[in-house]
Amino acid sequence: MTLSALPIFVKLAGRPVMLIGMGEAAEAKRRLLERAGAAIVGEEAVAALAIVAADDPGPIVARLRARGVLVNTVDRPDLCDFTLPAIVARDPVLVAVGTGGVSAGLAAALRQKLEAELPADLGDTARALHAARPE
Repeated sequence: MTLSALPIFVKLAGRPVMLIGMGEAAEAKRRLLERAGAAIVGEEAVAALAIVAADDPGPIVARLRARGVLVNTVDRPDLCDFTLPAIVARDPVLVAVGTGGVSAGLAAALRQKLEAELPADLGDTARALHAARPE
């Protein structure tokens, strides 16, 4: 079985990430990037990743890709180099559900199901297990 994408967790704290566009979708991505600690910059900056939330993203995506930037284009999986999963956060535990951009609704439904099943103190359990490793 092949993977359509490699799921990875990228540490963005203090790193520049381009956010291009305005509106509700861009603001949702801004909040997500802020939660990850990213330094949000515009298209003229140097960054390895970009999120585009624009009405006509094609030309923007082409310019960014020509610079070697990996791009996520909101609601346009055909223009995405990476997708953003639905996230269950139980710091430091993160559970990500992705559909490769095929169905954000399905990913959200699965996230809701997982949130209901996973205990709120799962992060405490993870930290306790980490502390017990030497034993």
